[in-house]
Amino acid sequence: MNELSAGLADIVEPAQVVTQGSHASLVMVIAIVLFISVLIVRWWLLSKDRWRILRRLRRLRHDFTTGLVNTRELAYAVAFELRSGLQIHRLCTTSPVRIGDESQRAWCDFVARLDILRYQPGSELDPTQVDALLREAADWARRSR
Repeated sequence: MNELSAGLADIVEPAQVVTQGSHASLVMVIAIVLFISVLIVRWWLLSKDRWRILRRLRRLRHDFTTGLVNTRELAYAVAFELRSGLQIHRLCTTSPVRIGDESQRAWCDFVARLDILRYQPGSELDPTQVDALLREAADWARRSR
């Protein structure tokens, strides 16, 4: 038995340590790729609603310029798109997004203008005012969650 042990002393161990290390690094790379893909999918799902709202706001601008919707219908449609984008039940002066004091006043002014357009009969907008209103609505939609 001693002769057998002495003859095996010069045999090199198999390269299992390298295989185990590469296996661990492969698992690490797969985990990182999965994590990044989950982040990308989550970002895409969250921004998909924003893109849809922005597309609808562009369509509203086109519908207003072609005469398919009037000012009151436009205001209701803008309010609906913002409510769905911000995931709130109704538009009110308390801001649904985290903003500073200056932006809080801008939000209150925006909601007040929408309320006037929706609830006061005879309120009309010219195309430049419609563009400003829709641009501001798009800015608020971009700030959504």
